[in-house]
Amino acid sequence: MRVVVYVHHMEIGGSQLNALELARETAARGHDVVVLAPPGGALWDVARGFGLELETLPTHLTWPSPRNMAHAVSAVRRLRADVVHAYEWGPAIDVALGPHLLLGTPAVVTTLSMYVSGYIPRHVPLIVGTRLLAQEAAARHRDVRLMEPPIDTTANAPGTGGGAAARDRWGFGPQDVVLSVVCRLSDDLDKTAGVLEAMELVGRGGWTGALCLLVAGEGPRSADVAARAAEINAAAGRRAVVVAGALDDPRPAYEAADVVLGMGSSVLKGMAFGKPVVVQGERGFWRRLDEQSLPVFLEQGWYGSGGDGVAALADALEPLVRRPLLRATLGTFGQRVVTDRFSLASSAQHLEQIYREAPAAGRRSARALARTAALVARDTARGRLRERPAHG
Repeated sequence: MRVVVYVHHMEIGGSQLNALELARETAARGHDVVVLAPPGGALWDVARGFGLELETLPTHLTWPSPRNMAHAVSAVRRLRADVVHAYEWGPAIDVALGPHLLLGTPAVVTTLSMYVSGYIPRHVPLIVGTRLLAQEAAARHRDVRLMEPPIDTTANAPGTGGGAAARDRWGFGPQDVVLSVVCRLSDDLDKTAGVLEAMELVGRGGWTGALCLLVAGEGPRSADVAARAAEINAAAGRRAVVVAGALDDPRPAYEAADVVLGMGSSVLKGMAFGKPVVVQGERGFWRRLDEQSLPVFLEQGWYGSGGDGVAALADALEPLVRRPLLRATLGTFGQRVVTDRFSLASSAQHLEQIYREAPAAGRRSARALARTAALVARDTARGRLRERPAHG
């Protein structure tokens, strides 16, 4: 098969890294794969390292983009693509109203957000990352597939991030209990709010006096995070919070951790490194992964909504900080979960089957495409095109 993959941006993040890893695995299975992506971002080097064929789109983070649509149409026509795969709602618009509408090329859409955007046409095969979202989307979309976020458990495993040297890189000592969070520092899904809550907890001292926080990532809130870290460190009289910025290879940040904080594929990678994890969500949600919480996360995804913020994080962390044996036990438990359920190789095989079925599953629907075009035109005219939940 000939596959075109359209990635929404190339800054470090779970959705786009999953897109690149699955593209690499699809190519390794003998298919011709070309990745279309906007300029800028650290993942360009990652994609080149994967050996992927890449094309630069004209515009960045603007949807709908007539120029990106035209480029996608040209690429699909030139490559005689069998299927075009869009990741997230913006590329879904460009693909639906570009090569899918104009050329009839079968389309597939993946969204790893916590809800399905109303802009995504309801007739194209839709891949989501949680059981709960799959159940909700099935009421509106013709063909919904569940693919839990895949993890490369060979590339992400104990020792692949530099071993003991990872802690030395940031000056952590053997007495430190290191929390690591790897994420884009934005307001999306309250990511930065969670980082700031973790920083506040580390700055309090008390039973948390041994804690250090390593923050890896960048984004629109980078300056705010760095400024707050400086304040906390000055008040604590120690380097309690280390802001590492963007890492081309984030594995050392996982390797250095005693506990990983995060959501989605980031927290799954922490589990792959054998680290105990505390899952973050929006509006103050924090919960430790253990045998009791695993069914909840398998149902709703590695995320949550609503909680007591810093207090909830403290409750989840205190046993892990005080009991090294519990950290080891839950680290082994999480690693087993990832290995058994989230293999990249099995996900690539599943995706290949979705691509093969796409021509039959995703025949053009004039009604669905007209609905998408009308929503896009209306919200563009109002100057507020943005990700939005589907209704009705």
